[in-house]
Amino acid sequence: MKVKALRYKDTKEFVQVEQLGEEPQVFTSDLPEVQPETATLELMKKIFEDEDYYEGLELDWERLELVEFDLIETGVVGADIRNKLSPPKGLVSMIRAYFNEKDAEKKTKLQKYIEAAMEQTEISVKYLSELL
Repeated sequence: MKVKALRYKDTKEFVQVEQLGEEPQVFTSDLPEVQPETATLELMKKIFEDEDYYEGLELDWERLELVEFDLIETGVVGADIRNKLSPPKGLVSMIRAYFNEKDAEKKTKLQKYIEAAMEQTEISVKYLSELL
């Protein structure tokens, strides 16, 4: 799932707005205040201008950016990675068997399986390289 967060362009610190007493205060943080994926900088400005909650808040919008992040559940990612590593593991086993096999007919059969496993391994490697 993708989310967005406000942060300062120069320091890369995340912006946190908290209501302390009568006035909202701006703080920086190492952790993002998560916004929906559909958020835009223009929409954030409008919300900050229109909502009474933010009345009196001064933000230097020129210093801010809205950045996008992937929010990933850790257990799910581990299982996904393990599943995607199965084709490369199988391919290595088949290649090992191919090089250890003396019979030419069996080597020809193994070669067909290796070619199919190579295609699946390419798909898995591409997926994993784009995962994080």
